Amino acid sequence: MKLQRFWVEQCQYGRWIIIVVITVIVFGIGSLQLQTTIDQHQQRMQQVIGEWQEQGVAPDKVETFEVRQQGIYRQGRLLTSNYSWNGTQLRYQFGDQVYSYRYQDNALIRYQSAHYNAVFERQ
Repeated sequence: MKLQRFWVEQCQYGRWIIIVVITVIVFGIGSLQLQTTIDQHQQRMQQVIGEWQEQGVAPDKVETFEVRQQGIYRQGRLLTSNYSWNGTQLRYQFGDQVYSYRYQDNALIRYQSAHYNAVFERQ
């Protein structure tokens, strides 16, 4: 009888150990995936953060803007703090205009909100 009780208690103790170990493994994998996602986001942000200047236009017509973590700036003034960047496309709205850029060959190519595709390079 005592031996049977001993084995029952040992089995229950073993189950708790297995549950705890599995829980720790699940949380470990989850935190590793979260860290990987955060690192990938930061790497994507580094592609677009900085000052961008339009190429191939007259010097007095050159448009520049700056992308920061806090938002999109033009001439040091915040245009919007609401923008999206997915690693290949930058989008933001200023007033009624929606601006869309495609990231290609280390340049941003504006394909929306213009009558031509303006090319911007990082300065």
